[in-house]
Amino acid sequence: MRPVIYGITLLSLSAVAQADGYADYGKPEQCGTYSAAEYTREGWFAGGEGGSMALTDAQSVRGLNALLFAGVITEEGANESAGRVMAARGPLLGATGAMAEEVLVIITPQGIRLLQRCP
Repeated sequence: MRPVIYGITLLSLSAVAQADGYADYGKPEQCGTYSAAEYTREGWFAGGEGGSMALTDAQSVRGLNALLFAGVITEEGANESAGRVMAARGPLLGATGAMAEEVLVIITPQGIRLLQRCP
């Protein structure tokens, strides 16, 4: 019985750890490179030298496909507040309609990132 439970636990942990890869909007060549960003409801890696951030205390933003988090810098063993972080997903709209099916917008005190999912 233990091997089955152990196997299920490993599968569950690997599913939780799986991050979606993103590239800056209009730069799909970043996918699969060190520049690619990663996002989950538990963490944000900005790509490159951007460092890693844990996302805690998730709160939904009423009426929007967005979550508001407390960000904690976790790069190289740090445990330092990074302020509030908001992640929003949805279609990118222009004057003539949809420009992209889905984009991810990450808003931090440092600025705003517009990202597209890597294939």
